[in-house]
This record gives sequence, C-alpha cells and structure tokens, in this order.
Amino acid sequence: MIIIAEDSRFKTHHGIDFIELRDAWAGGGHRGASTITQQLAKNLYLSPSRSILRKLKEAVTAVRLELALSKDRIMELYLSTSEWGPGVWGATAASTAYFGVSPSRLSNVQAAALAATLPQPRASNPTYRPARMLARRDLILARYYGGKTPVPPAEEDSTPTLPLIPLDSIHQP
Repeated sequence: MIIIAEDSRFKTHHGIDFIELRDAWAGGGHRGASTITQQLAKNLYLSPSRSILRKLKEAVTAVRLELALSKDRIMELYLSTSEWGPGVWGATAASTAYFGVSPSRLSNVQAAALAATLPQPRASNPTYRPARMLARRDLILARYYGGKTPVPPAEEDSTPTLPLIPLDSIHQP
C-alpha cells in the first residue's frame, strides 16, 4: 500500500524518479516528486527545510542509500522513521495508536488508511481531519484492487474522482 501511495516506481528506480520529477516540473512544481528513498534520506540525515540545496543533498544521499542497501531495507527504515501523526513515529506506533493492532494484523483498509496518512500526517490522519485521509485511502484501495485511477499527491486538495468506498463493501481475506 505504501508503494502505491508514495512511490509507484520504487522497485525500479535507483533513488530518484526522473519521470515523477518531469511530471512535477511540468505541473508547475506544486506537487512532490520525492521517492521513498529520498524521504528516508531526509528523515535520517537532513533538515525538513525546503531549500534547493537540501533537495540536492537529498538526491545525492538517496542514490548512496540505494547503492548501499536493499529495497527491502530501505522500506523497513522508511516505515520505522516516518511520522504518522503528532508524536507518532514509525509504522508500529501508528498501527497501535490508530487501530490497536500490530502492523502484521492490519486489514487492507487499515493499511491503506495508514498509507494515506503519510504525505501529511499532521494535517490528515485517522483521528484528525479523517475525511481527507479517507478520500485518499479509497483511491489507494482502488489501485490496490486493480483500478487504474492514479493516486494524486497529497498537496492536491481536490475532490476525489471516485466516491468513497464503504468499509463493509471491501472484501478482506
């Protein structure tokens, strides 16, 4: 779910997604183009500032992380260092705080809700402004179940193109 929501080409790029960068640039630069590896680089080594120098350092660090670590290890570190809400750090803490279960026991709907939280964890999570998170969660679930609807970046605060999916209508194995 995280890959669907955050970085659909995570398994194939080498730290920087040049396609996403091109699309962000063509769209006026109002959307994020950071890969999961770039976000990890920022979380581990850099400040949250939005300067061009920090973005360049982030790109260099992301390429170095990709050379040194497996994709699985990058994902593991990303999930454990990401903020999921005010004072909620790491997937285990988020899973417990929001749903009262360990990450391995999350349903697909719950996992998608956490994935939908990541872009703006303080502004939209399962307990604060959940409507924003729910709209994004449903787009993630639609993609997960085979839909072609793109998951827009969280910066786009537009109305989703799909209606919200009722929780009881989703088959959970």
